[in-house]
Amino acid sequence: MQNGNQKESETPGVESPAYVFEQFRVERGCLGYVVADPDTRLAALVDPEISMVESMLDFVFEHGLKPFYAIDTHTHADHFSGVRELKAKTIAKVVMHEESPASCVDIRVEDGDRLWLGGLPLKFLHTPGHAKDLVSVLLPGRILSADALLIGACGRTDLLNGNATRQYHTLYYTYRSLRDDLIVYPGHDYNDRSHSNLGEEKRNNPKMLFASEEEFVEYMEKENPGKLSPVYQLADALKANMA
Repeated sequence: MQNGNQKESETPGVESPAYVFEQFRVERGCLGYVVADPDTRLAALVDPEISMVESMLDFVFEHGLKPFYAIDTHTHADHFSGVRELKAKTIAKVVMHEESPASCVDIRVEDGDRLWLGGLPLKFLHTPGHAKDLVSVLLPGRILSADALLIGACGRTDLLNGNATRQYHTLYYTYRSLRDDLIVYPGHDYNDRSHSNLGEEKRNNPKMLFASEEEFVEYMEKENPGKLSPVYQLADALKANMA
């Protein structure tokens, strides 16, 4: 990992897929990623928080990579996105879901769409709930889950365009249908963890163990908001990221 963090370590005994993969972290627990095809050197920069941009670009250029896509998994409410800066400094095209309100988007994806970095596929799964335009990015052996699935939790649903019912369907239908051996790389973590395993999340994540949709929705709408901290610069971040 970059930006003052230790190098990530994969799950013991699981062979890492053969492509470039690097995680970046900032102090508030936001996580971003660089993914690249080892042959063409084409790279995607995923969820770049504004203060990550220079570290990401340093990594990209030090490793001879070519920025091709700048992907925001959703309209972030808790931090300022760096995709506009990446678009200004590189030839990378900004990628977001078709429902994103941002005007800087070059490529709008739908559920099931794929983009390619040479021979490396990036598959987009529409996983709303935390935000209506949230996508998870499925890679060989890994999934970038953004705020759809966190380590031992899931993204809050009490912010603008959040929806607890859609979050339930994301966790209990979309994520439960995916392979257990996928390594989960979330968009946030506040305990210095870098990744998880989807099978472990299915078995142990409290947000994936509710007995019914009704119980989950009631919890997310009534109890969960009271346990969460106020969002850092909510109005300013949303205004900037939606522009």
